[in-house]
Amino acid sequence: MFHLKLALDSLKKNSSTYIPFLLASATAVALNFLFQLLIYSKGVKDLSMAEVVILLLVLGQIVIGILSVVILIYTYSFLKKGKQKEFGLYSILGLKKSDLVKISLIQQLFSFFIAIVLGLVTGFIFAKLMILLLIHLIDGTTFNLAFSWKALFFTVLFFLVAFLILAVIDAVSFYKTNTLALFQSEKKASTAPKNRWVLFVIGLASLIVGYWLSLTVPGPVDAILRFFLAALLIIIATYFLFIAGSTLLLKMLQKRESYYYKSQHFITVSNMLFRMKQNAVGLASIALLSTMTLVVTVTTASMFLGKTDVANRMLPRETTVSVSENLLSKEKIEETAKKHHLSTDSFYTIRASSKAVAYLSKDNELTRWRYGSESEKKQKKTRPGERNVQFMTLKDYNDLTHRKATLDKNEVLIYSLTNDPGNKKAILTPTKNVRLNSKDYKVKENISSIPGIPSMTSQLMPSLFIVMPDEKTTEHTAEHYVLADDLENNSLMMDTFYFNLEGKFDDKNAFLDDLEQSLPSNSDSSLMNKTILKKLMNAFYGGFFFIGILFSISFMFVTGLMVYYKQISEGKADKAQFDILQKVGMSKPEIKKTIHSQISWLFGLPVIVSIIHLSFSIVMIQKLLLAFAIPMSSSVYIIMAVTVFLMVMIYLFIYQLTSKTYFKQVASLNN
Repeated sequence: MFHLKLALDSLKKNSSTYIPFLLASATAVALNFLFQLLIYSKGVKDLSMAEVVILLLVLGQIVIGILSVVILIYTYSFLKKGKQKEFGLYSILGLKKSDLVKISLIQQLFSFFIAIVLGLVTGFIFAKLMILLLIHLIDGTTFNLAFSWKALFFTVLFFLVAFLILAVIDAVSFYKTNTLALFQSEKKASTAPKNRWVLFVIGLASLIVGYWLSLTVPGPVDAILRFFLAALLIIIATYFLFIAGSTLLLKMLQKRESYYYKSQHFITVSNMLFRMKQNAVGLASIALLSTMTLVVTVTTASMFLGKTDVANRMLPRETTVSVSENLLSKEKIEETAKKHHLSTDSFYTIRASSKAVAYLSKDNELTRWRYGSESEKKQKKTRPGERNVQFMTLKDYNDLTHRKATLDKNEVLIYSLTNDPGNKKAILTPTKNVRLNSKDYKVKENISSIPGIPSMTSQLMPSLFIVMPDEKTTEHTAEHYVLADDLENNSLMMDTFYFNLEGKFDDKNAFLDDLEQSLPSNSDSSLMNKTILKKLMNAFYGGFFFIGILFSISFMFVTGLMVYYKQISEGKADKAQFDILQKVGMSKPEIKKTIHSQISWLFGLPVIVSIIHLSFSIVMIQKLLLAFAIPMSSSVYIIMAVTVFLMVMIYLFIYQLTSKTYFKQVASLNN
């Protein structure tokens, strides 16, 4: 009982930091419990593309778990500072270090129990509310989210270990620090940090390389691989430049006499220089969390809000049916639609060869794909890019476009389709000559578009549509590329029907099933419906956006906590200094002006840095979006601007809310 009484008394005396620590712990529990409930939820497992969503949730759980440990250790460090003087006093009065460890362990178990109870209850309630958002995002009607014992067990065990780690941290500090050091822990004077040129050079080099990787990424696949390396370099750069660069900047300002020897600048620069040693890591962390909030929100919001445009560009009509030549007719399609109480309109047909994969060499030779062959391995080393290739006769092209184009026997028309039209270096297109099946052709015209052909593809590689002079040349050339070694079952020429369907969704599904069953089992065919595609996209991109929202909430929560605790530490450190300044003649208005200048520096800098990071990540975000078949458009920039504005507003709200704590610490200025 003696140890319990001392433990509770210590927590009461430090309630200003203990209550926020408990709230932070409970929120961390709630977020982890939410992710666990979703991972084990039957509703998630029933989603289309459930494996992808579950994988994202597991990755999200890892990120949130790491953040939770960081939150606990960071917030507890402030609570620990307040307790050290008391524990030093207990030690002077005769308590052994083992007694101090027992008191700390009781406090951790007490904190663990309160955090778990609050976190599990609020986490389950929050999960129910978030599920309503998920249902809306995935365009669903219901979602099965039940209580999970596995989720409960994982969350309790995870945080039990986390709080035991805090107890171990306390125990190590007790045994490594003498009694007098504990008692005088709050009176340690800050010293001016030394110039750290090595850290500055490493940080600057990491920043330059990280930005260069982000700005020069050639394609979507490379973006996924480069993203993690660029992110790692920018994280290193941010920490090193805040630690070393901020000190160098402040010392440079000190040397500028015209700037430094002014009352509002003199105090601000001096204070920040002496305390940058402890502020730098916290400010860098806030900058990185703000950057992560911006990047995650912009990327996932762009995916979700851009999906409708993607569906419309991939499917010019509501329904697309692609089959081997002469297997299906317009009459058969209309007859089947009528059978299912549907009507068709805006009907048109495109005749072209089956898609084939080929390599375009630097000298504009199109070489067919041979799986596993030596030539294929060589092509991989030297290719400017792989291409999806289709061939079309001049007659079919003129019928489709209503043009009267003409071609000589050695001439072709080329249409290049890519989701990344601005990247001309990576997307090479023959403009003068092209070599097809060992024969040279002159490119008469590079067509900007072909009406009726989708303006976007679901694949990462670009597509080439090559218009040939006549039927014989078209089939002979197409046969070389399409009927490659392991593609012998593919049809040479395909008919693709585009049309709109009017009727009920269930009838459309039945129509597509009936049409598919009417085709030979070994036929080369594909059937797509825009309504069905949009539902799949809602499930996929909606899941991404939902997890992005959870991440953003988590990152902003951690940012808010760090800002709050930084205000507490700043207030405690500044109170004595500003009291002294008042006694030596500095007026309260001047001191308040200095305070606002200092706080603007400390809390404005991370926001500026995060916006700069976002600006340099635009190209990387564009390629990441392309990897998920979302093209960069003006809407992405609008989303980016709105996201930055909202993040700044939320940050300012957090600052205004937490700044009251700072002014309470220096309350004598308001008297």
